[in-house]
Amino acid sequence: MDIYYKILTKIISSYMKYKTKKELNFDYKNTIKYPKNNKEYLLYIHIPFCKTMCPYCSFHKYIFNEENAKNYFDDLKKEIKIAYTQGFKFHSLYIGGGTPSLLPKELNETIDLIKSYWDIKDISCEADPDISQEFIDLLSHKIDRLSIGIQTFDDNILKQTKRYKKFGSSKEQFNKIKNIIKHFKNVNCDLIFGFPNQTKEQLLYDLETIQKLSPTQISIYPLMHSPSVKKSIEKNMGKITHNNEFSLYQTILQNLNNYTQISSWSFTKNENKIFDEYIIDYDEYIGLGSGAFGYSNDTLFINTFSLNQYHQTISNNTLSTQRYKTFNKKDMLYYRLMLSFFGFSFNKNDFYKKFNLTNELDFELKLMQIFKITDTQHQLTTFGKYIFMVLLKEFYIGMDYVRENSRKNINKYGKDLIHT
Repeated sequence: MDIYYKILTKIISSYMKYKTKKELNFDYKNTIKYPKNNKEYLLYIHIPFCKTMCPYCSFHKYIFNEENAKNYFDDLKKEIKIAYTQGFKFHSLYIGGGTPSLLPKELNETIDLIKSYWDIKDISCEADPDISQEFIDLLSHKIDRLSIGIQTFDDNILKQTKRYKKFGSSKEQFNKIKNIIKHFKNVNCDLIFGFPNQTKEQLLYDLETIQKLSPTQISIYPLMHSPSVKKSIEKNMGKITHNNEFSLYQTILQNLNNYTQISSWSFTKNENKIFDEYIIDYDEYIGLGSGAFGYSNDTLFINTFSLNQYHQTISNNTLSTQRYKTFNKKDMLYYRLMLSFFGFSFNKNDFYKKFNLTNELDFELKLMQIFKITDTQHQLTTFGKYIFMVLLKEFYIGMDYVRENSRKNINKYGKDLIHT
């Protein structure tokens, strides 16, 4: 990378790290209040179970135990009913994890319950390559967008990330996903770039292979990590550096020829623009389930991460919100500005009208032109796309740090250590 771009990236990345560390501190406790204007939200539900732990993953999850997971689904359905009785309204559903596809029957019942309460327009669900026939039979006609985590087709990296033993070789995974794509309306495939020592040739092979599968959408994320996950990555894979990150990013943009870029790291073959990053399209959303995040009225909410506490809270007929952080207008303005550029949806006139602004951001917009992040029409340059990818990456790393702190004193099965 040119020295100018390296220095500017370092400055912007360091500033975002500082901001997330400063701002992502949470108080106990608050209750999500339903707005009086009958606002409809996106509903996010979290399924925090995986059969094995990938060393690069910072998401909220526990080791899968069938009995624990079934009990969790029972509690989750109770929390969904609590949200309904409190008057929340939802029009879209996003299911994340963990691995939501582990118990198809319970997931299917949960979706049916949600659809019995609300007129849900679209459903997105995360999954891994090991999708069962039962999952396909029960849910292929209900899920509008399935997002499959692949991460790489390089067998050496699959072994380093412990996914080779978990899901099979790259060839085996290719065939599994090829079959899955036949059964769902829209399939997104996730890749990661920037693994320690990953070469341009390895990335090109990933890009070539994923295009042979021809999923509806492709999301290619930079490697992200909380502090403890960074140690795990470096133990299994080698030292993390970002020296060639921009070069690898340029390789991605130059080689996804059959796809249209719709955000700094998402690409599509059709007009369907349902993102994994639902925070781009939805100003406000409500999270249900252990470890879920929600956002409403300039306030970010976090649910309890302990499965013990989650069960106790739901048994008391209350939502599982545990902590919150309310942001000021300036913070929210910059947050939405970041997401608007990241999602290629920034329009100055619309943005200013939405936030009742006059010329408050003119200086920042001019700086982006000077630093070659945007052109005179506020369209992102290649470097600009990369910069907003870096900004959102650092924001997510900050959220991973919050998750990491939230899991303290909880064992790998979600039980409180102080009670065991």
